Amino acid sequence: MKSLSSIIFAILLLSFQIFNQPASCKVATKRKVEKDFQRQDLEALALQASDGVIHFTPEMFDDYVTGKRRPYALIVFCSAAHLLDKQQLNLRGLRKEFGLLATEVRKSGKSGVFFVDLEFKESKSIFHRLGVQSLPWIVHVNPNVAVGADGVIKFKQDDTMRHDDYGHHHWKAEDMAAFLRDKTGINIEKVDRPSFSRSGLFPVVFLAAVLALGAIAYNLYYAEFMKNLVLWTMGVLFVYWFSVSGGMHNIIRGVPLYYPDQEGKIKVFLPSNQGQLGLEGFIMGFMYLLFGLTVASLTFAVPKLADPSHRRTAAYVCIVFAGLVFKQIVDNYTWKTGYRWRIYF
Repeated sequence: MKSLSSIIFAILLLSFQIFNQPASCKVATKRKVEKDFQRQDLEALALQASDGVIHFTPEMFDDYVTGKRRPYALIVFCSAAHLLDKQQLNLRGLRKEFGLLATEVRKSGKSGVFFVDLEFKESKSIFHRLGVQSLPWIVHVNPNVAVGADGVIKFKQDDTMRHDDYGHHHWKAEDMAAFLRDKTGINIEKVDRPSFSRSGLFPVVFLAAVLALGAIAYNLYYAEFMKNLVLWTMGVLFVYWFSVSGGMHNIIRGVPLYYPDQEGKIKVFLPSNQGQLGLEGFIMGFMYLLFGLTVASLTFAVPKLADPSHRRTAAYVCIVFAGLVFKQIVDNYTWKTGYRWRIYF
């Protein structure tokens, strides 16, 4: 009888403990369930995104990041819409590389990390909390880092992808993959870049392009205007002018045509021998062309004039004009370099 009473008492005590759990345990369980739901939401958003990168608004940042810890890590790419076309920053290209890495992680089936991006004008307060000092800026939000409702988030120094670690702004997806591996342990060995050359349509398009170019070349070769001597002469003169003016150098190096000075006036010539502007090269190339054409006229065209007086007058005009052009070329050279020409007889 005594043992039966002990058993009944133990059952009653256990039932009391079950139905009277501490409020803190219930809160912890509720938070865990909420975090699991948040992770499922992020997984759904990542699947909906074309490249696996979720665009975060300030509200989403507060919902999915704020807290003492999270059951997932975040790789955050900070950008600014008004700077996307700035070539020095290459934000558009970096965002594409970021998306390629996110796509590879999604295809690998590895979980526990999400890729998100933030835009400056939309999320100025979040940029301040992340400590963004310049762009481009990529930061790793560790699952265990505490993120308050406001204030600057305290990251470790190596949680930020810095310029001095990779040496340039033109990060590739492989550089970001190395950063991801160091922070999360997820290793992406190869980034698959989409290429039209691997498409099934490439052989068809390539063959069609070859046939089209062949047909165009055939028709041009037998076209009447291609036998026009004036057209070929103008083409030769253009090639000569473009070559001696440094046109190809300007294209490769991105040399500006001109630059405005402090007073807003347009400057075409650089007053030093460190280089030249685009228009400066074209002007000097035109002067070289004038000098060459004048000497060629003096050599080949003037002797063919029938009247001796006309021949003599044309020769003097060519000599004087060639001399003036040559003097201007020498004066420009002297002005830029400081070297003086000496004539010895």
